[in-house]
Amino acid sequence: MFRQLLPVFLLTHLLNFLLKISLFALKHFKVDIQPPVDLQPSGYKVLSPLEDPLPLVEKVVEKKDYKKILAEAEAQGKPISHVRRIKPLCVDVDKCPVCGAPPDYLYSFGKDPDGFQKLQCKVCKHQWAPGKPAPKKSRPTYRCPFCGSALIQDKTRKNFTVFKCRNDNCPKWLNHRKRYRFRAFDVDFDELSSSSPNAAPVNLAKSHFSPFLIAQTVNLYVGLGLSLRQTVSALQHIWQVQLSHQTIQNWVVSLASKLAPLVKSINLPLSGLVVIDETYIKVKGKWHYLFTACDGLRGFIISQHLSPHRDALAALTILKEVIDRYNNREFILVTDKAPIYDVAVHFASVFFGANIRHRPVLGISPPPGGDSHTYRPYKNRLERLFGSYKAHYKRHKSFSSFEGAIAHALLYQLYYNHLKPHEASDGKVLAPLKDKHGHQVDNWAKLIQWFVELN
Repeated sequence: MFRQLLPVFLLTHLLNFLLKISLFALKHFKVDIQPPVDLQPSGYKVLSPLEDPLPLVEKVVEKKDYKKILAEAEAQGKPISHVRRIKPLCVDVDKCPVCGAPPDYLYSFGKDPDGFQKLQCKVCKHQWAPGKPAPKKSRPTYRCPFCGSALIQDKTRKNFTVFKCRNDNCPKWLNHRKRYRFRAFDVDFDELSSSSPNAAPVNLAKSHFSPFLIAQTVNLYVGLGLSLRQTVSALQHIWQVQLSHQTIQNWVVSLASKLAPLVKSINLPLSGLVVIDETYIKVKGKWHYLFTACDGLRGFIISQHLSPHRDALAALTILKEVIDRYNNREFILVTDKAPIYDVAVHFASVFFGANIRHRPVLGISPPPGGDSHTYRPYKNRLERLFGSYKAHYKRHKSFSSFEGAIAHALLYQLYYNHLKPHEASDGKVLAPLKDKHGHQVDNWAKLIQWFVELN
């Protein structure tokens, strides 16, 4: 008994002794544990495409006509004659690649640094090496806007490539000791579009079940936030209809695929203030990012985009949807401090010609003064929207397919904007729709019929 209590007895005295030492140190010694306010790590390089101008793009060599050049030279009294050869050409060529002059106007012009024989056209003065393999070139040559030197490829990342100026006499390097960098995206900006279901698994027009039952099923699954199997159980208890969860999944995806092209045609009362953020959802057990753009003043959802990656391409995709909604009109954009939104705003302004006033928000409770304190309430509105969506999503835990996740998000957008009453709007919907008789669309059956008449 004594041997078992001895370690506890010694441990109690040891802890009391350490406590007295700590109290004595706190009483007689003052330790400043406050970190410096302006703590900037040294050597940290930030790629900020917003500060520097765009690079110069090297022009493509224009095609010329050697007959016109010969005629102009003849008119000026300086005719261009054929090449008087001593030895025949060692390279077999048909014509000049620029002006189309025949081999009679081509002559040897030494060798290039790689040892390939060069030729020069006597008509247009173009030089090239016919035997040298042509490099694979998927983009034009970018040149530094400060010194005019060609940019070299520095880094290759997903969806973009970073180019850098290596000229030591570049004014930017001499004045600021920073290299000029440019980020070139490897995507077609005209083909960027938000995610939507590709095809309908079933034809709802030829379904054996009534449109009323399909509308009630969508209301249980999307409006009430039931899972697929909970929806099956509810249909069996309420209407004594036995369905499988896969049938409901096919209905939802088919309906979303038909409505997705028509959602963009809905005329929303835009206020000029847009908030964009992303949240996490699981698809096949892996985290995906649901980018959402909502109206900062009225609260309705403008567009959504589901992406497996949280990158600048996804941010640019959702931003392009907003730009199309505003038809290139000016609007205020509120986001967090994530750098992907800075890059997206910059390239949207360059390639789309969009007039965006970007207002990034930092922190949950920013101090008074500044954009963070002014626009934080609008950011909180989108966070509250995510809370409402997560309340519906939590019963799913994880979507079984990417198509099902997109379909659920699209149908929830319609439900949130046009069917759900909101307490902040005095029990009214955010963006009400009227049918052809002037009555408000207030259920899924009327909403589906409204889209049928719209189409």
